[in-house]
Amino acid sequence: MDLDERKGDSMILTHVCGTLADAPYDGKKVDPLQLDYADAQKRLLRRTTREGRDIALRLEPEAQLRGLQDGDVLFEDGDTVVAVEILPTLSLVAKPEGPEAIARFCYEVGNRHAPLYALGDSAAGGLSFAVLYDAAMEDLFQKLQVPYEKQAVKLEERCRLKLLSGTHHHAHAHHGHNDRAALA
Repeated sequence: MDLDERKGDSMILTHVCGTLADAPYDGKKVDPLQLDYADAQKRLLRRTTREGRDIALRLEPEAQLRGLQDGDVLFEDGDTVVAVEILPTLSLVAKPEGPEAIARFCYEVGNRHAPLYALGDSAAGGLSFAVLYDAAMEDLFQKLQVPYEKQAVKLEERCRLKLLSGTHHHAHAHHGHNDRAALA
């Protein structure tokens, strides 16, 4: 992120500078700004790095859409960089077996409007998905007979599955929606 302004000892940052994987940051000391899953999605945030730097984030719209990701470099100061460290959060990691089970699992989780994250192929040779831990969601996994584990996982926006069509075709009330339009 670019240093937008400095107020007292606080730095107000608005853009991501790069990632720790980028060549200019090789060998630099990292002062992590530790964020949980929810904080990484916020536009406005004030936190302190592990070494005590006071950081205020005021994300520009394009940075907010992207979300902060593990390893994002926010600021460079000599031989030190401030970089995002996403903290693991208690999640349910499911491993539905077969295309039909994956489709039903994704449908049921999506029908509950829960964020769903694709973790990729597991070592056992199948897709795995994560959702934030919730007792009701755990009940759903049991009902669907989907193998799962409770794990601390780094949930990142780039792994979140999103509906591409923009449509929403199931019947239940959403407050604030025009019901007549939904029936047309």
